[in-house]
Amino acid sequence: MAGKTKNRRTGGSGSVFQDSKGRWHFRKDMGTDPATGRRRPPIEATGMVKSEARARFQAKIAEWERDGRLPTKDGPKTADYFERWMEEHRTAANPTTWRNESSWMRTMNAIIGNIRLNRLTADDINGMCRRLRRTRKSKTVNTYLAVLGAVLRTAKRDGLIADDPMENVGRMPEDRYERPILDVADPAKVIEAALAEPDPAVAVFDSPDEREKWALMFELAFTTGMRPGERYGLMPYQLELHHGIPVINVCQQAKPIPAGATIPDWMEAEHLDGAIWLTKPKTAKGVRTVPIPQGLWDRLWAHIVKWGVPSHGLVFTNLYGHPIRRDNEEKRWRRALKMAGLPYVDIYSARHWLATELAAAGASDEERTAIMGHTDIHTTSVYTHWRERRLAKTLDAALPDLRDGQ
Repeated sequence: MAGKTKNRRTGGSGSVFQDSKGRWHFRKDMGTDPATGRRRPPIEATGMVKSEARARFQAKIAEWERDGRLPTKDGPKTADYFERWMEEHRTAANPTTWRNESSWMRTMNAIIGNIRLNRLTADDINGMCRRLRRTRKSKTVNTYLAVLGAVLRTAKRDGLIADDPMENVGRMPEDRYERPILDVADPAKVIEAALAEPDPAVAVFDSPDEREKWALMFELAFTTGMRPGERYGLMPYQLELHHGIPVINVCQQAKPIPAGATIPDWMEAEHLDGAIWLTKPKTAKGVRTVPIPQGLWDRLWAHIVKWGVPSHGLVFTNLYGHPIRRDNEEKRWRRALKMAGLPYVDIYSARHWLATELAAAGASDEERTAIMGHTDIHTTSVYTHWRERRLAKTLDAALPDLRDGQ
C-alpha cells in the first residue's frame, strides 16, 4: 500500500517499519542512561532493501553488546568495556592525561583484557599487579589501579557487574623516594650562575639578554612556585597591583597537546604555536594570585618594556620568538647548576624548595596551599621537606636541658 507506513515489532529486535518513501527502519529503544537519567538514543538502521537494513541493525546490536552498552548474559570482555570507557572519558580529561591513561589501559588489557568483565576478580587484579611489578615501580602500578578503579565503579553503576572487585584489592606498598632539593642559599647561586658569562670554548650562542631571561625564569620558579607551563605562558596582563602589592595572577599555562587530540571545551584552549596551546591551570585551585618581591616585579617589567611585549604576548620566548619548551629550559637549568657547582635536581624541585621554605617560615596550611595552588594540604605536605638543620633548631628550642648542662 503505497504512501502508508507499515509497523510491526519482532521479538528482541524492537520496531521494524517501512516509511512512506519505501525505506526500511529497524529500531530498538535503549531506555534510560543510569549515569544521567536521560533517555538514550535508540539503535537504528535504515535501508531501501529490508535485508540490508536488518544486517546493518544486527551489526550495530553486536557492537553494543560487545562493549557492554547492551547487556547480555555473558557481558562484555574487560578489554572491550575499557575501550568504551576511554572513549566516553575522552572529553573529561585533558589530552595528555587521556593519552597516558589509554597507554596504561592497553598494558592492563594485555593481562586481563580477555576476561569477561562480570567474571573479573580481585585475584585476577592482584595477579596482574604482581606481573606489572616485575618491570614497574609500585607507585606506577598504583597509578594503573587508580584508573582501573574508576572504570569498575562506572561498570557497577551501569549494572554490568554486581560487585566491584577493586574493593578487595589494596594499594601496593610504595618505595620511599625523597626528592632532592637545593639548600636554602642555593637558588641565589643558580641565578648568579645563569647570569654569568659562559666559557667561550663550550658555549653556544649566548648574550647578556638571553642570560637575563633565564635568570628571571629561575627566579620566578623559586620565588612563586609557578609550574613550568605557568611560567612559559606568562603574559604582561597577569602582572597586577593589589592594594599596591605586586602580584602575578596565575590563570593560564602553555602546554603541548598532541596533534589530532580531542581538546575538551572546558580547557578553554587557545592555540599559540605549533603543538603549544594556552589553557587553564592544572586544577581549579591552580588559579591563584601570588605576591612577588618588588625587585622581581621591576625586573619583569624592565624585560617586558625592553622587548616590547604586548599585554597578551608571551613574556618569555625562545631565540626565534616561539614559546619556551621544557627541553629549552632543561639545558639552561643544567648549565646553571653545573656552573654553580651544585648537584643536579630537576627544575620542578623549585616548587618543592618554596613549599619547604614556606613551612619553615611558619606559614599556615591555608597560606601554603594558596601560594602553591594545591587542592589540599596533603599535596603541599608531599612538597615539603624538613631539613635536619631546621628540625634540630626546633628541638633545641623545645627541649629543656635534661642533664643540667653536663
